[in-house]
Amino acid sequence: MLLFWAQCYKEPVFELTVVVKNQDLDPVEDVSIKIVAADIDSEDLSQIPGANLLDIDGEELVCKTDGSGACQFSFENKAFLTILACFNGDSGDPMCAEAFIYLEEDESHTRELLLVDSDKNEYGCEYCDD
Repeated sequence: MLLFWAQCYKEPVFELTVVVKNQDLDPVEDVSIKIVAADIDSEDLSQIPGANLLDIDGEELVCKTDGSGACQFSFENKAFLTILACFNGDSGDPMCAEAFIYLEEDESHTRELLLVDSDKNEYGCEYCDD
């Protein structure tokens, strides 16, 4: 008896969970998260202008964190990404965080960001105005 086992090709999936915390390490709700492409050939990993990335469902890569401070994204391709987090607290002064991540095939990644005041952030939260 001859038995053949055929395996269907499965598209790779790249999962990313972003968790945002405050300086007391508590999760922060309603933080705006935006994912943009990073130029790996630049000296400072600057954003690629006009690189409109979409998730696996064709949606823009923007999200508001939930009660646990988390946003989740799914991708079809490998990518080196910039994660931008912006929050306008009760004081009206923006708080922000920025991180970079390389997504690898069929791996789930979690990236934690710590919000800091705009005057303590190297970029002054300038990207929060977009």
